[in-house]
Amino acid sequence: MRTEPKFLLFAGTFSLVVAAVYWLVSYERAGSTLLLFMFLAPAFVGAYLVHRGWKLRRPEDRAEADPSEGAGAAVGRFHEASAWPLVMALGAAVAGVGLVFGAWPLALGLVVVALAVGGLMRESRS
Repeated sequence: MRTEPKFLLFAGTFSLVVAAVYWLVSYERAGSTLLLFMFLAPAFVGAYLVHRGWKLRRPEDRAEADPSEGAGAAVGRFHEASAWPLVMALGAAVAGVGLVFGAWPLALGLVVVALAVGGLMRESRS
């Protein structure tokens, strides 16, 4: 079995245990119902992946696979010493502060993020 269904089924089982313990300790219906849905979501997706992906074998599933078998097509490249990701993160942080405190920091942060996206696009083309 692949890693994704294992992880999702484990997360669903863990959520079910947490929901049961929460119900037994608090007898609170709303929180227990939300925790039950927290169980259902990953368990449903994990069961779907087990059902649909039973015959599908990817290179990640084989122990003797070569890492190059799983490599896809190159999408683009970015320079290693680029400052644009840091500029984008700072712009996003300022925009996040703007969501709390007002329109000016939000506008400034969005402008900085847009400039960083443009800078990254220019670097990736060269």
